[in-house]
Amino acid sequence: MNLQEIFTLAAAILGSVGSASLLIFGLSSWLGKVWASRILQKDKLKYQSELEIIKTQLQSESQKQNLMFSMYFQGQFKLYNDLWVSLSELQSGVDALWSEANTKNLKSFVAAVRSAKKQIRDSALLIEPEHYNDIMNAIKAFEQYRYGKEELIFARKDLATVDN
Repeated sequence: MNLQEIFTLAAAILGSVGSASLLIFGLSSWLGKVWASRILQKDKLKYQSELEIIKTQLQSESQKQNLMFSMYFQGQFKLYNDLWVSLSELQSGVDALWSEANTKNLKSFVAAVRSAKKQIRDSALLIEPEHYNDIMNAIKAFEQYRYGKEELIFARKDLATVDN
């Protein structure tokens, strides 16, 4: 075998190995892309389903929170409405006692103060703390008003007995 035949044979071997290498490299690259695409698609589907589960859980939790807030708000609204009625009755008692300081009006006023105070204490859980403090301070002022009116009624009775 001569040198030229050796080069030709070597070139043929290298050519076939090179083309096979190129073919193998091309196919492996294509196969890698296909696998990567499949893995990416699989991961994407997995994360989408997990995201949907989390989204559903968050929506469910949000609905529960909204329902609880709605129930709290409705309870608080009813409570404030009942409290308003009680305080309106107290206002009527104050007005009557202011108009005429007598035992009947005093008893009515005292009953209204007690009723309002009980209503406030029974409802303290749903009353805003600032409102609770303001209302209790007003009740204390009404109790002081009561004592002043009692003194006035007793003083009038004493004067009436002295005059007779």
